[in-house]
Amino acid sequence: MLTMALGSGIFCLEGQWDSDLRDRKSVRPILELLDSLRIAAFIHRDVATTDEFEYFVNKWVQKRYDDYRVLYLAMHGEDGSVYLGRDDVMLEDLQEMLRGKCGGKVIYFGTCLTLRGDAKRIQEFARVTGARAVVGYQREVDWLQAAAFEVLLLQRLSTGLRSDAIFNRLVKEHGLFAKSLGLVVGTKNQVHRVPLREPRSSAAH
Repeated sequence: MLTMALGSGIFCLEGQWDSDLRDRKSVRPILELLDSLRIAAFIHRDVATTDEFEYFVNKWVQKRYDDYRVLYLAMHGEDGSVYLGRDDVMLEDLQEMLRGKCGGKVIYFGTCLTLRGDAKRIQEFARVTGARAVVGYQREVDWLQAAAFEVLLLQRLSTGLRSDAIFNRLVKEHGLFAKSLGLVVGTKNQVHRVPLREPRSSAAH
């Protein structure tokens, strides 16, 4: 099997999935697979508090990490927010943390519901941060199904395709995943969404 040259790196912040510390769910194996296939290198850090989250977000935008152009937020979410394990971070607060710092970069919300809201809010987030694309889901998603899709999605995000090309390819090639998860890809100019379908499981991000 042929492997690919490394694309843009992935900077992943992962929240606490369960209050039981014996729980072992993690997206790290997804990142290790992409790295081993020479698709994308990665940095992975666990976060549970707002202070930890803001500390590592500020690290991501430092020049030394310019090659890690995809910020992957793997955690629980609600409409317009992410949940770290102890604290919540509103989309508006993250927008201010990243104001003008995300030129040419992609922010991927590997969370439930965060991008369910008004399209104008997503466009404003992209405009204020300067992000090339903002990607996520508009519904509660099955953990295992999302993990399988993320291998494909992160490969696309790391290649530097235009946002509309990312969306169109994922819907064309992996439409069942994209539709059942409620894929959203937004820029400062437009927001692409897929029609929703019923999920197969309630075990959610």
